[in-house]
Amino acid sequence: MRKMLRRKRFIMSVNDDANEKKPEGEAKELTIGKAKKNAVAVEGKKEAALKPKRKITIGWVLGMLILILIAISFVLAPAIEAFVGKRTSDGIVFGKYGKQEIKYAYGNYFYDQVQNYADQYKSSGVDQTQALYQIWKSAYDSTVIFTAINELASKAGIIAADEVVNRAIINSGAYNKDGKFDVATYQNASAETKANVEKSIRRSLPYQIVVDDVGTVLSSSAEADYIAAMAGNGRTFRYLAVDQNQYPNELASQYALQNKQLFYTMDLSIISVETAEQAKTVYESIKGGQTTFEAAAAANSLDSYAEAEGKVGQLYYFGILSNFKNPDEALALLSAKDGDVLGPFEANGSFTLYKINSAAVESDYASEAVLASVKAYLAVNDSALIDTYLSDLAKSWAEKAKAEGLDEVALQNNLEVVEVGATPYNAGKSSYMSDFTYTDPSGLLGSAATGDVAKELYTAQPNTLLDPIKVGSSYLLLEVGEDTQDEGMTSYLSMFYDYYSGSQNQQDFSQALYTSDAFEDNFLTTFLTVVLGQ
Repeated sequence: MRKMLRRKRFIMSVNDDANEKKPEGEAKELTIGKAKKNAVAVEGKKEAALKPKRKITIGWVLGMLILILIAISFVLAPAIEAFVGKRTSDGIVFGKYGKQEIKYAYGNYFYDQVQNYADQYKSSGVDQTQALYQIWKSAYDSTVIFTAINELASKAGIIAADEVVNRAIINSGAYNKDGKFDVATYQNASAETKANVEKSIRRSLPYQIVVDDVGTVLSSSAEADYIAAMAGNGRTFRYLAVDQNQYPNELASQYALQNKQLFYTMDLSIISVETAEQAKTVYESIKGGQTTFEAAAAANSLDSYAEAEGKVGQLYYFGILSNFKNPDEALALLSAKDGDVLGPFEANGSFTLYKINSAAVESDYASEAVLASVKAYLAVNDSALIDTYLSDLAKSWAEKAKAEGLDEVALQNNLEVVEVGATPYNAGKSSYMSDFTYTDPSGLLGSAATGDVAKELYTAQPNTLLDPIKVGSSYLLLEVGEDTQDEGMTSYLSMFYDYYSGSQNQQDFSQALYTSDAFEDNFLTTFLTVVLGQ
């Protein structure tokens, strides 16, 4: 089974605003992986020849089959053997935690979790066919943690005492009326309902006791004060980016003239299908006049361009290369004429056909937009070529900034200084504290602030201009600002630290259980061979 994945390509349209500031390397992308619903009938051929094939992936298979299986199990439950066979009617074992099996059987915790998650997805309006694998996986993950914690509770001697169970039944709300426990409602409930409620609560109590204990462990006041002070202490920064936009037009034009082929432009449409045989059938139907390229794209293509009848638009040749498993085959597009249909070509995970809406033409290397695209290409694909120039330029600007100031350098080069708000030193990416993700509007400082660079940012004297910092293909001229104290953040974190700490303790506890050597995980294998193998 070939797995079709949605892939992003570095494809720059000549219509992209290359002068607009974007993250480095951002460009128009070619995305493949979206199946279409409607087929186009072709005269003289079997209708099935161009009938769209849905993407056959594990997720799709799981979705389709388990949709049927769960429907059967929910409608005809409790007969689990209705969908797994008599030999597994006592349950399906998906793994182990210690000596305890992670088993799916009628009426047990795993079974209830599958139904609960199915109800959640049903009420959410999510396409059930696509969601059902996640229903089973989520139910399994919950059962793993439930089993592990119950085993720990058993070893610790934690039991569901009758008095505690009775109190939990009263507080559960199962027999409430007007928001309070109602004796008449309880007495009028069927024996089966009472038994199910008691069973569920008795089963869950040891688990809940452990989880509550972990989540309510109080941290010391000294710890809370220390973390709150760290979160409240921040430092501001300012920087200029020396990037590919500062590379001279003359040098960019020279590179383009030496590599003209890369910057030819053409207007394309695309069809992507799963197999070579399907691609050949579609191609022959188009060439034979039984359908048009546009109709075939809408009916058969697996990519997102199918909605536009395969229309991609005008692209640079360099942006098309990554869509070919053998890039040399892309040369055929350069010599094609208007209206030509080419292919099939093998891509990474699909087979493609192209229609040339407008034949390839040479770019205007005096155009600002073209030169900006050339520079963007260099930054991503040949950064070493521009690095020496940018490095020397950054050093020159740094010297000038030390003498005249960062703002003056920005003014002389028609740039804007990026202002970064007060940010605490968050080397461990703690969720208790802010970081450059929230304070750096351009995102470059966040990428650079790792390891020794991060230490330098917070140990340098305030109002100091640092040496140029390399990040990707760019350099930053960075000025350390002032240290600040956010009293509001300090007060807030001090007040709610126990709550956040309790939640973090529970997450850490669950993660430790899930990565324990005592856990034996056979979910995927069992799911495929036992459930889908029936």
